[in-house]
Amino acid sequence: MNSDNKNKKLCKGCVICCSHVTVEIDKPETKEDYEDILWMLMHRSISVFIDDDGWNVEFKTNCKQLTKDGLCSIYNKRPSICRKYNQDGCIKHGEGEFYNHRFECEEDLLKYLKEKNIDLNKLKDN
Repeated sequence: MNSDNKNKKLCKGCVICCSHVTVEIDKPETKEDYEDILWMLMHRSISVFIDDDGWNVEFKTNCKQLTKDGLCSIYNKRPSICRKYNQDGCIKHGEGEFYNHRFECEEDLLKYLKEKNIDLNKLKDN
C-alpha cells in the first residue's frame, strides 16, 4: 500500500491535524518572554506546548477545506505541508509521548515555572 493510501486509511474519521496550526517559538529566557507566553495563554483557542523539538504555540482552528464529513475538500491538491505529514508524528498514531509539557492556561505555565524553580521576578527583563 503506498503511503498516500495508508494515510487515507489511517486518517479516515480523524481530523486532529486539520484542526490546529502549530508554530515553533523560541525557548523563553527572559521575564518578557514568559510574560508573552502568559499573554498568549489568556486567549481562547490557544495553547503552548514543549515537545522534543522545543516550544510551540498552537492555534485551535479548523482548516477551511475540511468538510462536514471530516474529509479534505482539496485532498489531491492539498498544500505540501499536508502532503509531508505522516502518522509517525501524529498524536493519534505516533509512538511515545507527543508533548513533554502542555499549557492550556496561564495557571498551567505558572505551575510549571514553580516546579522548575523559575522565579519570573529574578529573570532579566530583556
